[in-house]
Amino acid sequence: MNTSEAVQQLKQKFVSSIIGEVLFHGETTLVVRKESLKEILTFLKQAPGPGYEVLMDLTGVDYLQPEMHTQVVYWLHNPTTFERLRIKVIAKREEALPSVIDLWEGANWYERELFDMFGVHFEGHPDLKRILMPDDWKGHPMRRDYPLTEESVEFKHGVKPKIPSQIIPYVKEKPRF
Repeated sequence: MNTSEAVQQLKQKFVSSIIGEVLFHGETTLVVRKESLKEILTFLKQAPGPGYEVLMDLTGVDYLQPEMHTQVVYWLHNPTTFERLRIKVIAKREEALPSVIDLWEGANWYERELFDMFGVHFEGHPDLKRILMPDDWKGHPMRRDYPLTEESVEFKHGVKPKIPSQIIPYVKEKPRF
């Protein structure tokens, strides 16, 4: 089943759950409601059709306007037709999304990264903890309202940290063009 057929079936089966659809350069992006996310992803994974058996990526984009939220993007791939489909869902701050580890085991680290960097919680995740930042880190660095400061970092094995303001030269003069 190709992407356009899968999208048509989704629109019929989940009438009120599809918020938006964008077709750009031959690739389809669907914006869906959070409440139906797991059902929609389960439907899309079914083989032989629709057959989006590969979760290529799971990432997020943080927004401050019109209200603070993170747009979570699931990038799916159908290995039979070689077609891709993006599913987007909006997670407001401190709002949880369902975990998809039971659909794609590889989502484990993706979800942990989204939790660590953006603060998105995933219900049903077996081990939702930081993956990139230290365990005692405060905040989520990829949120747009995260304060940009220089933090002292303790490295292992006696490695001395480099302070960003000391290694990035400050340009005092404007370049002449």
